[in-house]
Amino acid sequence: MRSDRPETIPRPVRVRLPGGLWPNDEAETALCEVELRAASDEDRYFALDLRETLSPASRATALLARCMTGGEEATHALTIGDREALLLHLRRLTFGETMECVLRCPSCEARMEMSLQIADLLVPAYAEVARTHRQQVAVGAATYAIEFRLPTARDLDAVAALVDHDEQQCAALLLQRCIMRADRDGIACDAASLPEEAGDTVAEAMARHDPQAELELDLSCPSCQAAFSVVFDTASFLLQELDQAATRVLHEVHVLASRYGWSEDEILRIPARRRARYIELAAVVAVSASRGRAE
Repeated sequence: MRSDRPETIPRPVRVRLPGGLWPNDEAETALCEVELRAASDEDRYFALDLRETLSPASRATALLARCMTGGEEATHALTIGDREALLLHLRRLTFGETMECVLRCPSCEARMEMSLQIADLLVPAYAEVARTHRQQVAVGAATYAIEFRLPTARDLDAVAALVDHDEQQCAALLLQRCIMRADRDGIACDAASLPEEAGDTVAEAMARHDPQAELELDLSCPSCQAAFSVVFDTASFLLQELDQAATRVLHEVHVLASRYGWSEDEILRIPARRRARYIELAAVVAVSASRGRAE
């Protein structure tokens, strides 16, 4: 079997960022839209191959770099909120609007199933978009003036390895990377020397300026009526879906290559629906052959 058709790459569409992407250091305004395409089969295999070597956050950033116009440099410059929005858009383009989720109630451990709509998770465009922000904090008799920027995908990747080992150190490092300048009573000081109260105030300001960065869902258990909150991790959810889809296709490749002798490249060029039909036919042939041997 031969097929000379090139791999079908989904066409990109323009999607809006809640914040904005600064294309370079000299830019006076941020880009409010970027082009993004759905994840192709090759993108899914790419993400699957990175599962053992990269954290979910870094895998998601690498995947976005393939699917977003502008490539790796532009992707790493995204604020965490814009990155979160693009992952939601990527999920919508690849799998659709509705996300079926399963979790357990932290109180009674009952299984909870729910459907999330991506439109409900995307926040409106920010009223204020700036390259840097300023915060003044009084701690005791001292006054701290702090200039900071919002964390980016590059910052997230830089501290991703610490997330599972030391969340506090991870948060502290992320904060230090984003503080551009700090003064104590008019005298410059190091970001690492800021008191905890000042760091907490800056972290709260970052969250206010980038509300898309963390998706917190307020839920109620239908079994015990307990109310609780959970942070929805778009990157992990999307990567799990992509991994499952890629594994299914790899199974299809194995079955069709074993049955018909086609190469992986030839099989992947067959549209997904027709591949599924071939799988059905191969299963029918296998069952018939098994019955023939039994008789």
